[in-house]
Amino acid sequence: MSGMIARNIKASLFSVLLATLIISVSFASEATEQQPNIYTEMTIADVAETLDLLGLTHQFEPVAGEGIVADNRLVVLDKMTWFLYGYNCSGEQQKCSELQMRAVIQRTINDEKRPDLLNTWNRKSRFVRAYTSVSDKAIILEMDIYLAGGVALGNITDQFLLWRESLSEFTTYLEQK
Repeated sequence: MSGMIARNIKASLFSVLLATLIISVSFASEATEQQPNIYTEMTIADVAETLDLLGLTHQFEPVAGEGIVADNRLVVLDKMTWFLYGYNCSGEQQKCSELQMRAVIQRTINDEKRPDLLNTWNRKSRFVRAYTSVSDKAIILEMDIYLAGGVALGNITDQFLLWRESLSEFTTYLEQK
């Protein structure tokens, strides 16, 4: 009888171990599938690859002073040319924890209408802000992506798409005014 009890205990232990192994593999598999690639910084080359995936033509352009504190810049040739800047870049690979999209729109707006026009846009636009250039000869549109806390690649791509959509909406908004 003690042999039978020992076999039952062994069978029970084997079942528990097998169940534990199956559960562990299942949880590990689910965790792997659900964990997106999280970025706390990106090189401009990483950003360029993301733009490539979106079908956007771009070229690297050095930031040569120009009163710009960015470390790197891409010129994106979209429906309208815009710039993508990398800020707080460090290390050999120049990984940046902050990105900014910026468009310079050369448009003359009646001085009396300009503040109200831009203020109305800024109240309605949650992520993209508009302001006049220092010379008052252009309108600047900007949007930031802060990576330091960790952002999934899908969210970064969504930010680029939101930027492009907002840029299009802003140009339409200006045309109506």
